Amino acid sequence: MKNTGLKNEVNVGRILVSGSLALKPKTDTGVYIFENKDKDGGVISGKLTKPKYDEDELLRAIDTTIIELIPQEPPPVEDTVPRRVYNPVTQSVIDLTAEVTQLNKEIDDLRAKVIELEIVTESLRIDVDRETIASSTAQNESFQYGTKVQSSIVDLQNAIQKATSEAIQRVSLTARVASLEEQNRAYKEQLEGKDAKLAEGSKVGMDISLKVLKKGQEGGEDILFNSRANAKGEVTWINGPDVEVYNFSAESVNISFESTGETGDTLEKVDSITLEPKAKKVIILAPNKGAVRDKVPAKAIGASRDKLYKGSFIAKTTSSTVTLTVGLQKQRGNKFEG
Repeated sequence: MKNTGLKNEVNVGRILVSGSLALKPKTDTGVYIFENKDKDGGVISGKLTKPKYDEDELLRAIDTTIIELIPQEPPPVEDTVPRRVYNPVTQSVIDLTAEVTQLNKEIDDLRAKVIELEIVTESLRIDVDRETIASSTAQNESFQYGTKVQSSIVDLQNAIQKATSEAIQRVSLTARVASLEEQNRAYKEQLEGKDAKLAEGSKVGMDISLKVLKKGQEGGEDILFNSRANAKGEVTWINGPDVEVYNFSAESVNISFESTGETGDTLEKVDSITLEPKAKKVIILAPNKGAVRDKVPAKAIGASRDKLYKGSFIAKTTSSTVTLTVGLQKQRGNKFEG
């Protein structure tokens, strides 16, 4: 074996004297390189020996089941509590027992204090009885004076009761007056709205009014429309079809509509509406052309005369019912001959 590396005494001496300066310089990448042929290096060459195995024995070992390597199931054991759980629980029981003992001691102390307080209370009761006796003596002495002022006290009590009763009545009457004034104001506003709508020519109820906006003929029916026998249900409006609905009350109302009488089937159904206080809405009536067409006279030629059909258009709320009269002129010629 070559005498290289740290086995070379000369190299060791140089390292002891010069340190890392005795080594070969690093490469550009900062790495020391040692070669086998350099006696200053620490690399020693050797020979590797490849072990030999019996292949038959290896094959037998592969097919053999080794019982010792199979994991064994542990035998069943009884239920136990781990010590890391048992110890804290046991300690907590001990601590609670000590705390209960301490609390029982405090309870005994408090009971002793209660007994002491009961003794003091009994002593105070004796003092109170003594004072009561003294008070009774003083009351007996002042009875004569009380008799003299008793009549004055009765009069004073009666006066106080009377003043209290009058104050209660005054407050009650003030509240009632305020309520009546508010109710009167609401009724006044409602009547003013009612009167205004009557002045405008509207039909009014307790809370709503109806008014036909377009009128071509004064007098007669509120809603009036005309249809010729050969017009296939087409109509000409004389009064209508726009109807203004006005809620002049102080509360919102739900309004439903219906048509009755001879003209009940000649108008399309109008859906219910809800109006807020002081709100208006215009509904537009529409004819039921099939029903209008079937009214007599239904044909351009015939013996039947022109006819005026009458009915009603009704608006309803929980408080009132408002009715508009309805008329349908059914004619053959160019002019209605009623």
